[in-house]
Amino acid sequence: MVTDLQVRRLFAMKNKVKYLYQLADKAGMSAKTARKYLKSGSLPSQCKAVHGWATHPDAFAKDWPWVEDFLKNNTGLESKSLFEALQRD
Repeated sequence: MVTDLQVRRLFAMKNKVKYLYQLADKAGMSAKTARKYLKSGSLPSQCKAVHGWATHPDAFAKDWPWVEDFLKNNTGLESKSLFEALQRD
């Protein structure tokens, strides 16, 4: 996993070395990865694909209205108390 800092370092040193493998080594990544980011011109945080679908069913879907109501009525509640109340119901 390459960080934004490494890619920024890669961009900053782009014209200071002769070969790509040297540039990649100084930035702390493989030459293939360096080539990918130099070609795209973007940071790793900008390349992440965002998905909007659920990866698993929501375990609290049927209980969520009760949880919200319980939290509104019991201010200053600790998480352990909420957990115990969920186990009782």
